Amino acid sequence: MGNRFILGIADNDHFASAVVGDLSGRITATCIGRTVNYQYVGMEQARKNFRDLIRQTIGWEKRSRLVGACFTYKGDFALADWGILELVSGYLQGVNVTVEDFATSSLLGMGGDNRLLLVGGHCALAILEDADGRQYASTQDRVIWSPLVRIRSKLKETKNTPYRECKEGLLFIKQQLKMGKPVTTFADLLDELVGHGSPLALEVAHDIAFDLVQMAMDLFSTSNARESTIGLYGSVLLGSETIRSRVEYLLHLLYPECSIMEVPLAPAKGAYLSSLLARRSLSCEEMITRMCN
Repeated sequence: MGNRFILGIADNDHFASAVVGDLSGRITATCIGRTVNYQYVGMEQARKNFRDLIRQTIGWEKRSRLVGACFTYKGDFALADWGILELVSGYLQGVNVTVEDFATSSLLGMGGDNRLLLVGGHCALAILEDADGRQYASTQDRVIWSPLVRIRSKLKETKNTPYRECKEGLLFIKQQLKMGKPVTTFADLLDELVGHGSPLALEVAHDIAFDLVQMAMDLFSTSNARESTIGLYGSVLLGSETIRSRVEYLLHLLYPECSIMEVPLAPAKGAYLSSLLARRSLSCEEMITRMCN
């Protein structure tokens, strides 16, 4: 049992996180690489990226030890069976390959009973599952959430104010985003401006934090899952210290009975666990306990 492994991959169209674990529920390797969404980058590039993920986790020469692989995608598209098969063709032989729903895998990767996943990355959403397995979700419009739209809005809002240096900083972020820089760059630059005392950057960060917390509030208002574990996920939420600390402050203030933790690998862990559960090698509770420890 110890020399057989399962691969879990979570993809958000921009990068993929991967987890490899054995059949006892012990995670042995993790990594972050480029997207394996073939509808986003094309099949040839997706296969190359998938190959790199295998090399960085279990190792190319040891891939024959994989007996299961599960993918989860945070994308608004339908996955075709032929696409997944073509993606792994020639790389995984005799491996049970499955696709899991993003919400299911993310919550599974967090563990616990009442759990809420708060996502702030290329999109913004919140997913809550109570102790009875009922799921609730809240999302923010992609246009409103867009960092570029937020920067443009703040610049327009302060057009006739004297914050010249602050505006220059936001204009630089706007330029970087228009050039196609990732949202991680947005998070880093925003924190840098806040560190230099920019009130406009701080307003942008706090606006984002408020919108994220508002989604959590919406879900808690429709359920009885007050004593929940809240997981923070996403390259904007976790990439910006200013945004993350504000979100944590507000959540602690509103829900002191909840525990809050960063869960950057929760979807990939859940994908791994989903495949592991399908093999029925351990009870669900035992596997979740081992994985989370």
